Amino acid sequence: MNINRLLFVLWLVITVMGCSSSGRLKCNAGVADITPLDSVNLAGFAARKGLSVGIHRTLKTRCLVIKKDTARVCIISNDMMEIPVSMANDLRAQISRQTGIPFRHIFIHNTHTHSAPRVTGFSAEPGGTNVRFRKMFVETLVDNAVRTANNKAGFVPFTIETGKKECNINCNRREKDGPINHDVYAVRLLDKKGKPIVSLLNFGCHPVSLGHLSRVVSTDFPGITVEEIQREWGGELLYFTGAAGNVDPCGPLSAESSYAEERGKQLANAIRQIKFEKLKPKPLLTVHNEEVRLPFRIPQITKEDIQAHVDEILQWNISGTWKNDVLNWQKEILAKMANGEVKHYLPIQIACVRFGGLLCFFTQGEPFNEYQTALRECNQDAPVLFIACTNGQNSYLPGKHAFQVDAYEYEKEQMHIYIKAPFPLSDAMPEVYEAAAKQIVRQAFE
Repeated sequence: MNINRLLFVLWLVITVMGCSSSGRLKCNAGVADITPLDSVNLAGFAARKGLSVGIHRTLKTRCLVIKKDTARVCIISNDMMEIPVSMANDLRAQISRQTGIPFRHIFIHNTHTHSAPRVTGFSAEPGGTNVRFRKMFVETLVDNAVRTANNKAGFVPFTIETGKKECNINCNRREKDGPINHDVYAVRLLDKKGKPIVSLLNFGCHPVSLGHLSRVVSTDFPGITVEEIQREWGGELLYFTGAAGNVDPCGPLSAESSYAEERGKQLANAIRQIKFEKLKPKPLLTVHNEEVRLPFRIPQITKEDIQAHVDEILQWNISGTWKNDVLNWQKEILAKMANGEVKHYLPIQIACVRFGGLLCFFTQGEPFNEYQTALRECNQDAPVLFIACTNGQNSYLPGKHAFQVDAYEYEKEQMHIYIKAPFPLSDAMPEVYEAAAKQIVRQAFE
């Protein structure tokens, strides 16, 4: 073989080898412990009294980074109730600076367990019981994400298989026969031997089986499900709470940990029955972001509108605590108006990440269950994970049905007071939100 022919053969081999790996989807996953070391103020229930008294289940922050060539997407799931938008933005900015992943390619989800520590409010301020936890949580989350993203040797190619099954542990929290979706979705990213590298679970139900009388730190039922399934499948497992704004576990809430464990095992049993189908290999990694501007009941809010709204509320038969909340809200909103900080709409960040044949829809807030159903019904050719409580918590998002019945007065008439929004949402909001969600999904499939 002459030298020219030898060089040609070598070039061909190198080219083929390069083409075989270039453009392939790869992933890496990491997990870290975020369990508080002290007694803490737990989030989620205003009626809960006292600090935490023990650990039922340890809390984790889990990170999945998807890579295609130089493009990367970072997806994090925390065993936490919520973090404010400002904190989510700060965490995303820190991760972006240390990894080079674009800010808008970073998604921080919280499973919304109501048995995790608060990271805002008086307990998280200097001198509070949760200050040490807040610091540890921020540092651990960022460190775990950065290590996962920057570990080049940890990324491995994968294929995708998905499936779904119904699980009836969730019910509409306000109406016996109200809108409900029972689907649990499972996704497995498989290595070349067909074993799970990392798996994803998506189910729409508030993790509140442990009620306000419980004072233990816990993942609630999602963590039990993760334990059960991960023990059998291997690899890491990320749980994502779906559209659960109007959905709780069926039956009364309980202070007994056995109740949460039973619910978690029931969900795990449903997942065990899933029949998986492999998705066709598609070397796609795309990200679409959008801000949805949800309308308030009036298009332009004035000081006079705020005063009239307060006067109306104070005519209700309300407690002294609620009255104080309303007056404090009025004071804060008027101060923001004076500083030009009030927006005349509620901004909600939504996004779509498509990798391979899978689509992940991310949204801030707590959308009602109907949005999840509608989004999946109009995209039946591909699995859609509906992932709420992502990149900061800001509001319940009632569906169209909720504005037509009287069962959802808290979400429609009171929520804006607690989230410091300047006015209640309009009944036109559901149409705006659903249209935006469907549009961004369509963009992802174009």
